[in-house]
Amino acid sequence: MPSLSKILIILSFGFFCTSLTSLHADSFKASLPDIMLDTRDKPSEFLGLVYLWGEVLSNDISVEYYPFKRSILNVISKQADFHFPLIKNPYKSNSELGFDYSTAVITQVNFVLYTRKDRQIDIDNLSAYNIATDAAHTDLFNFPVEGIFSVDGALKKLNSGRIDGYIFSGEVTDVVLTELHLTNIHRQLYRTYDVHAILPLGGQGNKTDQMITEAQATIMASPEYADVMKNIYVPYTEWQFE
Repeated sequence: MPSLSKILIILSFGFFCTSLTSLHADSFKASLPDIMLDTRDKPSEFLGLVYLWGEVLSNDISVEYYPFKRSILNVISKQADFHFPLIKNPYKSNSELGFDYSTAVITQVNFVLYTRKDRQIDIDNLSAYNIATDAAHTDLFNFPVEGIFSVDGALKKLNSGRIDGYIFSGEVTDVVLTELHLTNIHRQLYRTYDVHAILPLGGQGNKTDQMITEAQATIMASPEYADVMKNIYVPYTEWQFE
């Protein structure tokens, strides 16, 4: 039987190891858009990625869900450590927006320009046309755009000639386009945007930013997580209704 002194040494070592683990484990508060909970009756792949960030580094990430704009305001007011996802705005500074983007680019999203086949438009001069986009994304453009809340409604409006073009996520819009079977709609890549998490202003390089950078690097470097990232970003493919 080991002596009392040896038992105390073993117990002390175990406590020391546990303390080390707790020192390295951090807690983070995520504010996520509630649309993540209702993506065609299954959780969003983005939600799974957020939980994976915690898992690969043994951190605790608590998640609360809000309407999209409220979730962003939670970060601006420093009531949350981060919101995810958000497309990086190419025309506004962090100070104008009131938040920082994560150092890591998490994924990308392809915005596609939808027009009518019977009317050609110049993609390099879109300010000359009546162009619409999703109502939450009007600030991603440096020319006037109309905000429309429904993809279904926007495509029907385009098909009837009430707008000249519609720009939005190809992954989202293509599903609706196929369901509506609008064969007179032409599609072409408009722009590929970077997608980040966002942090309270002044947060680049802080604990949250470092966690996201390290976790994402771990996931990207591991073959076992390849399918996770494939499900999050779908490359643009050229196709048209015939």
